[in-house]
Amino acid sequence: MDIGPVTIVAKGSALVYQVDFDLKGSHQQLWFEVDNLAQQELSSTNDTALLALLLPAMLANENIHIKGSVSERLLFNLNGPYQTILTQTIPYLQRVNITAECCNTKSSAATGVITGFSAGVDSFCTITDYFSDSTPVALKISHLLYNNVGSHGPGKERLFRERYQQLKETADAWRLPFITVNSNMNDFYGRSLDFQLTHTLRNAAIPMLFQQFIGHFLYSSAYSYQDLFVGESYDMAYSDAFSMPLLASESLQCHSVGSEHSRVEKTLRISNNPDSYKVLDVCVKGDRAGNCSHCDKCLRTLLTLDLAGKLELYKDSFDLEVYQQHKQAFINEVLISRDPLLKEIVVWAKQQGYPFAAHHYLSATMLFLKRSPAKVFLLFKNQLKKLLSSVGLYHPKQYH
Repeated sequence: MDIGPVTIVAKGSALVYQVDFDLKGSHQQLWFEVDNLAQQELSSTNDTALLALLLPAMLANENIHIKGSVSERLLFNLNGPYQTILTQTIPYLQRVNITAECCNTKSSAATGVITGFSAGVDSFCTITDYFSDSTPVALKISHLLYNNVGSHGPGKERLFRERYQQLKETADAWRLPFITVNSNMNDFYGRSLDFQLTHTLRNAAIPMLFQQFIGHFLYSSAYSYQDLFVGESYDMAYSDAFSMPLLASESLQCHSVGSEHSRVEKTLRISNNPDSYKVLDVCVKGDRAGNCSHCDKCLRTLLTLDLAGKLELYKDSFDLEVYQQHKQAFINEVLISRDPLLKEIVVWAKQQGYPFAAHHYLSATMLFLKRSPAKVFLLFKNQLKKLLSSVGLYHPKQYH
């Protein structure tokens, strides 16, 4: 893969960062349209392009040569430790060699702090932790960011615009600049590099555009420290705490934040923030702005709020009647799930004295039996053999 020099052009009130590249013998162009910059300049380095195109190059097993300038620190980490994490997370990727015509070793000494704001539980928790009177000045959020790099599903750019407008009033109330970035990055990833698998790198590419005025990027974690690991997974977020520091340049430091909290703790934490009551948006349906109140993420959030007695606070951002219609079936799923974000709800409920009722466990057991007849039969058979053996009625075969 050859990545050409960066060009930055004006498009109305927006600036467009664009770069030509060759992949699999095809000439293509990657672009990022940036609005609401408030007279700030974009970085002309290839750092953003390199991060955005690294995964497609590794999938195609093509070495990368950059015909422009790239951060020396970033180049070193991407050639070394970061690709190790990527290949352990996504085993079908191939290591590639990255070279550049020019390496940048200078720092812009920027002091701004930016974080993505989607109004989800993780991002609201980051706002709560890093935009308060107790936040150190060097890490206090100064800018908010909203991207279109693949998270909006079939709604694509339309949903990206709708969701931004829904969140803008809150950002304005906080008096924080709210930068939007539209991009065609998702066009080069495909099904084998879907969004959940690759979201960290997609989003980390964007702040590199702002190295002239942003010195810290806070990326909201999805999992608590006890659940983190480096290894094959469906979600890159499991390794964020290890990988994010490797995505830094001389000017921009990248941080994974929030893993000191469990998802339950985050949900309860933001329930004390009135700003979240009308705009909390956790939905994954991807066809409209707002919450459907019956997808897995909506139900996970609502059940936590329900158990904590905070459900009514969110009557303006969720349809609580729809939630009640799906509540029982979801509790069944929670009680038999191996998902760490659901298992922690069960543990927390017991710790707080909110045990699920006997009929919940009965329904969950029936669901488990229905889904796993072969496993259940084998388990029952093995337990029966142990019982019969203990009373001398069964003698396992001996092989000599």
